[in-house]
Amino acid sequence: MFAGLVIKNDYLYAAVLRSPDLNKENSGFVTILDKDNKVVSNIGGSAPTYTDGILQPMSQAEKIFLNPHDVCVDDDDNLYVAQWASGKVYPYKFTRA
Repeated sequence: MFAGLVIKNDYLYAAVLRSPDLNKENSGFVTILDKDNKVVSNIGGSAPTYTDGILQPMSQAEKIFLNPHDVCVDDDDNLYVAQWASGKVYPYKFTRA
């Protein structure tokens, strides 16, 4: 389930609240798609894998997020991720490398 998303330049950034389904609490990640709607990266999630052009199920791979709910990208392409029901943590800032 996607929560918040934003489009900036040629990319769509989306918070995935829970993975691989809505019954798995504290299992979110952030996914990034290119202008061709292909997943190019999952922050905290499994690597995107395509089989015969079909995206395979993705899930949380690293315990970075609990319930990412919203994303924002600033003018320097830094990514901010806010979470829901995550112990009142501040939004995370990811600096573009």
